Amino acid sequence: MFTIINGLPKDTLGILISGKTIKEDYERLNPLLETHKKNHEKIKMLVEVKDFNYSAGALWEDLKFSFNYLGSISAIAIVTEKEWLEESMETFGKVWPNLNVEGFEFEEQKKALDWLKKQKV
Repeated sequence: MFTIINGLPKDTLGILISGKTIKEDYERLNPLLETHKKNHEKIKMLVEVKDFNYSAGALWEDLKFSFNYLGSISAIAIVTEKEWLEESMETFGKVWPNLNVEGFEFEEQKKALDWLKKQKV
């Protein structure tokens, strides 16, 4: 399930991923991304991952999401206790053009937001 994180800087979209993620989560997220993209040109994202459990439909939506929005996302701060996820996202950021990705522990959320503030759009 995706939950929007409120109270972040205007140029930052925050998402908490917890429980089982389904196709409908992406259907709710896509309009938010479109609006954010129109208002800010580039998107900075804070993604907190508590659980990592995707349905088959959600995996397909995740692939489509990646192709639709990754060119619009300039930075992703991923906050998780899952080291393998943090490392794989950081590696992905190194190979995707113009995308900065940095991983953080849960107790480092403020550090993650500070990092996002420093990222150019």
